[in-house]
Amino acid sequence: MKKDSILIVEDDYIVAKVIEKNLFDLGYAVAGLAATGEDALAKAGSTRPDLVLMDIHLQGETDGITASENIRAAYNIPVVFLTAFSDRQTFDRALVTAPYGYIIKPFSKNTLSATIKVALNKKLADQKATNRNFWLDTTMRLLPEGVITVNAAGKVILVNLAAEQLTGWTNNEAYMQPLEKILIFADPISGQSFHYDITPILHDGIIGTIPNDSFVLSRHGIRPLIEESFASPVRNEKGEIGGAVIVLYPKTSVPVSREPAQGPEIEDTRAREISIAFDKQNTALQQQGATFDATGWYDRGNYLLFLRRYEDAIEAYDHAIAMNPMNFQSWGGKGTALEKIGRIDEALDAYTKALLIYPRSSRILNAKGVLLKKTGRDAEAQRCFEQASLYSA
Repeated sequence: MKKDSILIVEDDYIVAKVIEKNLFDLGYAVAGLAATGEDALAKAGSTRPDLVLMDIHLQGETDGITASENIRAAYNIPVVFLTAFSDRQTFDRALVTAPYGYIIKPFSKNTLSATIKVALNKKLADQKATNRNFWLDTTMRLLPEGVITVNAAGKVILVNLAAEQLTGWTNNEAYMQPLEKILIFADPISGQSFHYDITPILHDGIIGTIPNDSFVLSRHGIRPLIEESFASPVRNEKGEIGGAVIVLYPKTSVPVSREPAQGPEIEDTRAREISIAFDKQNTALQQQGATFDATGWYDRGNYLLFLRRYEDAIEAYDHAIAMNPMNFQSWGGKGTALEKIGRIDEALDAYTKALLIYPRSSRILNAKGVLLKKTGRDAEAQRCFEQASLYSA
C-alpha cells in the first residue's frame, strides 16, 4: 500500500530532520526538505506530495504563507502550517489561505500525528466532494430539459446546455445576471413578451408553472416553443429557501421559428460539445490530484457510455470492478459497452458475472436476453425474459 508523502518546509535544518524522523516513525513517506518558499514550490511540483508541512517564517523573500498560496494555486496540495508565533495577525493572515491545520511550536509527535491524520482525511473528503460535484455538473449539462438555477436574490447561478440553446445565453454570460434579463417569454396567443415572476417561489416556497406552449425569446432572435414547465424552490438542510430551479421542457415536435428543428446534426454537435467539456473538466480534476473511488469510476463509465466512447467506458468500468468486484452495475455497464462495439462473447460474460452477483436485476436479464436472441440462442433468451418479467413484477 502506498504511503502518504509529506513535504517538509522548514528553514531550521535540525528541526526539519526531527520532523522527518517523526514522520518516518509515524509511517509516512517524506517527499523532501525545503528551506525557502521558492524551493518549496519547485519541490511540490516535482514530487506532488499528499501534504505540505509549512513553516510560516522562512529564509528568502517568500514566507510560508505566500508559498502556501502559490502551492495551492499551482498544484492544489493542502498545507499544514508550523509556527513558533501564535499572534492574532499571523494567524488571521494564514487563515485566509484555507490551511488544513495549524501547529504551534514546540509540538509533540502525538500532536503532529493527529493534525496530519485530520488533514489527510479532510483532503480525501474534499476530493470526493469535488468528484461528486463534477458528476453533478456534468449530469446537469447533459439533461435534455433546460435548467436554470437562481440564488435567493433571483440572480442566475447555472444555465445548462439545453437552456443555453433555448435562451441564447451561455452559462458564463448568464452568471449572476438577473433572471428577467436571461429568461423572457412570449404569450402563445397574444405574442406579447413577459417575464416569469420568481418572487413567490423564493419568498413563499410555492411551486410555479409556466404556461404551456409559451415561446422563449432567445437573444439570437429565435422563438423555441416549450411545453408546460415549472419552477421550484431549493432549500438547504435547515429547510430555508436558498434559491430556485426553473425547468423548461422544449416542445421538440414543433419546429423553432426562424431555425430548423433539432435533428441528428445538432444532436451530434451537442454530443461533441459535451465530450469536449467532459475532457476539459476531467483533465482539470487530474491536475488537481483528484482520485476516483469505485462509485466515481462507475459514474465515469456511464458518462463515457453516453458519449459513445465505448473503449474509454470499458476502461472506467474495469477500474470500478478492480476496486469493487461485487458491484453488479459496473459489470452490467461493461457488458453494454462491449456489446456496442461488437464484442458479443465478452459482453455476455460480463452480463453473466453481473447476474451471479445480483440475479434479480431485470434490466441486465433483459439486456442479456436480447443479446442471446441476436445470436440465435432463443431458448436461453426466453429464460432470461421470463426471469426479468418475474422480478420486475
